[in-house]
Amino acid sequence: MHIDDIDTPALVLDLDVCERNIQRFQSFFDEHGVGFRPHIKTHKIPELARWQVDAGAMGITCQKLGEVEVMADAGLDNILLYYNIVGEPKLERLCRLSQRCDLTVTADSPVVTDAMGTAAVKQGAVINVLAELGSFNDRTGVPSVPDLVELGRHIDRTAGLNLRGMATYPTGRQNADRVAEAVQAFDRAGLNREIVSGGGTPTASEVDSIDGLTEHRAGTYIFMDRQCIDRGVAAEADCALQVLTTVVSNPVPHRAIIDGGTKTFSADGDMPRGMVLDFPGAEIYQTNEEHGFLDIGKCDPRPSIGDRIRVIPNHVCVTVNLHNQVYGCRGNEVERVWPVAARGLVQ
Repeated sequence: MHIDDIDTPALVLDLDVCERNIQRFQSFFDEHGVGFRPHIKTHKIPELARWQVDAGAMGITCQKLGEVEVMADAGLDNILLYYNIVGEPKLERLCRLSQRCDLTVTADSPVVTDAMGTAAVKQGAVINVLAELGSFNDRTGVPSVPDLVELGRHIDRTAGLNLRGMATYPTGRQNADRVAEAVQAFDRAGLNREIVSGGGTPTASEVDSIDGLTEHRAGTYIFMDRQCIDRGVAAEADCALQVLTTVVSNPVPHRAIIDGGTKTFSADGDMPRGMVLDFPGAEIYQTNEEHGFLDIGKCDPRPSIGDRIRVIPNHVCVTVNLHNQVYGCRGNEVERVWPVAARGLVQ
């Protein structure tokens, strides 16, 4: 199958660039003696997770139980679920998964861990847990190292739970001192810290500044996107995945309409909605559900109806979740077509 035979809009993956990204990041972590645990939320495809593990990854990271189920069904193991699991239905699934694969989960509250422990004892399971420390993005995680130690102690004495260490997101030079403080505090308290897990693609190159880190999680690195370019951690040539679109209207000389809108591209980030390739100077300045508005006033030549245009999305992780499949290409030949197996699994 030739790339020109792909119906649009569609996700097109340059397999050579993807493989290069996988190998480059794995080699970096190997050189620094830090385990690498890629986050599959970016691609949601078991075959790509297997590529990452075969390249040397110690395991994978998932964000939701549904992703864990898809990956475990495909034979992936050593999985970190980086999310507070709350509610009886989810706890039952967590216990079942803990009995069928090597699974560890994060938690940042005794309320969460108490419910986990109760469910685990009820189902005869043991749940591996990492205590989560808050970071500079002000998302989840306890706010201080003393709070982390107290949470670790609470997990350690809760029946049905097995404390394996700590985790935080993101990690880099900005919070290296705090992670080192947490490691020392766990040691003084006699708490298990076999796993000290950090994360983030933009800060991956800073792992050598974090004492005590045993593993790092990165997801976007496998594809990269416009946000990574804007943050200086990727070049255009590193962006393996693009949205292939077609010009369907050219009502006035300075405007073209492509067949991809908010149901094709992630709405994350500011305009322009991605980086337009093929026609330098073109920018997506507006999107409706199925329409992308392209300013082509600065293009020479300008695209016409029927022309196909590739776009590097602003945020590739969310964009992938909008599509059913990914076309893996070498040059202009389609070599593989993968279903996005964990698409939409937000529970």
